[in-house]
Amino acid sequence: MNLGLITTAVAAIVLALPVGAQSSQITQSRDGFQFSVNGASISIIRSGPACPPACVQPMQAAPGVATIGELEVLDFLEMFVSANAGLMVDVRLPEGYAVGTVPGAVNVPSATLRSDNPYRDDLLNALGVRSGDFSGAYDLAVFGTGPDDADATEAVRSLLDAGYPPSKLKYYRGGLNAWIGLGLNTAVSR
Repeated sequence: MNLGLITTAVAAIVLALPVGAQSSQITQSRDGFQFSVNGASISIIRSGPACPPACVQPMQAAPGVATIGELEVLDFLEMFVSANAGLMVDVRLPEGYAVGTVPGAVNVPSATLRSDNPYRDDLLNALGVRSGDFSGAYDLAVFGTGPDDADATEAVRSLLDAGYPPSKLKYYRGGLNAWIGLGLNTAVSR
């Protein structure tokens, strides 16, 4: 395989991007990446939704919290949700949830989990937390729109800040976009 030809082809594709494509940062602190291969300079840029707020999220939401994919979501639904021991948590706003979500998911918008929500303790109680005791808390699999949605990572961090054990949290980074992209069906809330 000739790496020089591949590098040239990739550079040609990048240069061929439409001039009118919306440029966006990749993360809040990086608008692009540059490196070289065999003396050729390579740039990675992003076009699409504006960052912030739609910044690419890390693979791991927080230390100790497992990141899962679609097969693990299916296992979680079968082993935890169907046994009433866990919840699939869609942290998007209710308008998005109403249009479609992962079947079996409940809607708990990310903002409701923040420490400044005066009703957060009531919400934690509904998740099985009793007076700061997390031993009976539900296992949660948290997701948002997709890999560029900060709501899911923020929700995980808010839960951890409240004392939720990392071992009881899972982060579905792909979110609803990956779910739909793989052709999996969605449910509409009623």
